[in-house]
This record gives sequence, C-alpha cells and structure tokens, in this order.
Amino acid sequence: MKQEFKNKKKVKFLIIFILFSFLVIPMANFVSAKSDPCNLKVSLINQDPYPAIPNSYVDIVFQVSGVQNPDCDGARFELIPAYPFSLDENDSMRVLNGATYTAENKNEWMISYKLRVDKDALDGNNSIEVHYTHGKSDPNVYYTKKFDIKIRDSRTTFDAVIQEISGNDVSIAIANVGKYTANSVVVRIPEQEYFMASGTNGQMVGNLESGDYTIVSFNILPKGNNFRNITKGITPIPQDSKKLKFDIYYTDNIGERRIVNMELPLNLVGNFSLQGRNFAGMKKNAESANSFWSKWYVWLILLIVLLLGYEFYNKYKRKIKTLVLHKKDFSEEIPDWVRNAKEKEKKK
Repeated sequence: MKQEFKNKKKVKFLIIFILFSFLVIPMANFVSAKSDPCNLKVSLINQDPYPAIPNSYVDIVFQVSGVQNPDCDGARFELIPAYPFSLDENDSMRVLNGATYTAENKNEWMISYKLRVDKDALDGNNSIEVHYTHGKSDPNVYYTKKFDIKIRDSRTTFDAVIQEISGNDVSIAIANVGKYTANSVVVRIPEQEYFMASGTNGQMVGNLESGDYTIVSFNILPKGNNFRNITKGITPIPQDSKKLKFDIYYTDNIGERRIVNMELPLNLVGNFSLQGRNFAGMKKNAESANSFWSKWYVWLILLIVLLLGYEFYNKYKRKIKTLVLHKKDFSEEIPDWVRNAKEKEKKK
C-alpha cells in the first residue's frame, strides 16, 4: 500500500510540473517582451518599378516601426547588397539618432535606397538582406531579415537545328522560343577548332519575334588536319564528336546587346566540296583508278607489249633508223639479183 501511495504521489508531482511549465514559461517570455524597450519591426513597403528591369535602377522603401520609444535611443539600419543588386554610393548604413525625434511625432522610420540591377539578372525573385538594431545595442549585435525583389528578365532564348547540307553549304534553322522579341539579329561563325567559314562568316537576320524562325546559310570547311584529310579522301571529323559553333547577336527589349553561344553536330563526310570540286566524287574516282592499276593482268599485258616492241625494234631497227634519220639511200636495200639483172640489160 505504501508503494502504491508513493507512485500516485510521483504522478501528481509530474502533472503539476508539466502544468507549471506551460503556464510559467510563456508568462516569462511575455514579461521579457514587455520589458524590452525597443521592439523594432522592419517591412518592405514599396518597389518601383515592379518588377525591376535588368540594367536599370529600382527604388525600394523600408519601414522600421518601434522607434517611438526614447529609451531605444534611435536605431541603426544597414542594407547588404548582393548580386544582382549594387549601390552606386557607399550609403548602405543609415542611423536614426534618438535626439532627432520625439515619441509624439515620429512612430515609424522610412528608409529608401536606389539599387542598380545587373544587366544579366535572371527572371523571378532575388533576395536582399538587411541588418537592424536599436541605438543602445552593441553595433556587432543585430537582427537580420531578407526580402524578395522581383525582376523581369529581358532576354529571350533560341533553339536551332541543321536544316540542310549541300556540298559544303550548311543551312541552320534558328527559332526564337523565348518570351520576347529579338531585335537586329546577326548570326556569326566564330573561330573554332574543327571548322571555318569560307567567304562571309556573318549573316544579318533582322527582327525575330517570339515564335518565329529563320534560316541562315554558310559555306563551311573543315579546318587544319581535317581539311587535309578530306582532300585526300580520308574520313574526317566523326559526327558524334565534332560540333559547329555559332553565335547569335541580338538586342533585347530594353536595348541591351546580347550574345547567345550555340553549337550543333555537323558531319561533312560524303558531301564536302571546295570551289566546285566534289571531293566525294574525287575520292570515288581515285578509288576506281587505284583498283584498276592494282590488278595483276594489267601489268602482264604491259609486259607483253614491251617485249613485242623490243623484238620488232631489233628486227627492223636498220630500216627504222634509215626512215627516221634519212642517212641511207633506199637503193642500197635493192637485192643483188635485181641489181645484176639491170646491169645485164644495160650491156645489151
């Protein structure tokens, strides 16, 4: 019985302790909050323009409430700029001196900043951080809060495919798949490892609205060893490992000139030509010629012809020399019996 009584007593003590915790601790916090003379609160109350635009400025205004208590001795506020935002001047720290206001006529503190937005800022919310504290606190001890600044990206995006390859003429289809119009579009073939542009390396397109496409054509040649290999009929540039690089220049809707770097797999094997000479056909002809002269009977026929020519020359070389050099009279070649018969006729 005594043991059971002790157990019940322990349970009652535990229940009382739990109830005390729930009641006393919140009350202590409340008393602490009431005893804090400065209960600063910070909010972002304005952004102009909304959304912000890359490569321009955005004006923002913060409101700090709770500064009306003279015991706070003012307040300190600092903006911590980070990419894509920056300040033209080093005025991120603002100080409200407690002697400059009275509780009757100043309940909130308005703080404004003019932020520069980077030209390459991306679409969507970008956070910015502030530090704040009351005037009597240690400057190294502060509260931190973050706010979102909305940005609208002015850039557009492109997609591209190899439309056609005819000889060494390569046609590229380019589509504006972004949200905004691309103005004054120019496509260029830059310096690169495996390919080079013959003739012009740039082509003007003009304006390309969202959803529109265009086709540009360039005369593309293999570069370096690849060029020498293809002219010799050696297989150049594997299709799965070499890509043609090209750049798209355009002006976005805030007037910023931008560059988009792109690349596509390109295979010139079997199609390449240079200045009207089709190297695929040359390779085929060369292979045919090599195949003909590699057959054994061709060499046998040539050997027989040379031997017959040599025999004919030895047999008739005297007549050949006479005919060619004209050093002997043809009469010397008349047979003796014919010459003797003619002399007998003369004597008669």
